[in-house]
Amino acid sequence: MLGAPLWRDGSLSPILAERVEAAIELWRAGAGRYVVATGGITQGRARAEADAIAEELRAAGVPDVLVEHDSRSTAENARYTARLLHPLGVKSLWLVTQPFHGRRAAHLFRHEGFDVRVWHIADSMEYRDRRRAMRWLLREYASWCALYARRLTK
Repeated sequence: MLGAPLWRDGSLSPILAERVEAAIELWRAGAGRYVVATGGITQGRARAEADAIAEELRAAGVPDVLVEHDSRSTAENARYTARLLHPLGVKSLWLVTQPFHGRRAAHLFRHEGFDVRVWHIADSMEYRDRRRAMRWLLREYASWCALYARRLTK
């Protein structure tokens, strides 16, 4: 599951808590053996997003949590997760993130060689908080533009 910023005190932000709950639901449904918590230290926080995620997952009874705590972007989430999962023979995975982020995240994970499915959080806060969702969507479109601009310069 993909990281997102933590609160200043190191606790899960609402967007990240939503992802954790969705990952727990998906794991309980039998979707896979491993759950990868991915996300580094961002926004000057004291701990990595992945460490906070892993703590919550383990508290909920998820036993096989792999932790990738060096990434600072979705592209790095994909690259560093591939380093964890490819040696284990994992070729397909579910991505747990909000709908606005799923398409670009899936694109980046496919680029790392995975068969990707995105877990749709049907009652996501994205649908309930339209004002914040607009900011997220604008950020996501900017990220798509940056992704394509980097590819054009290579």
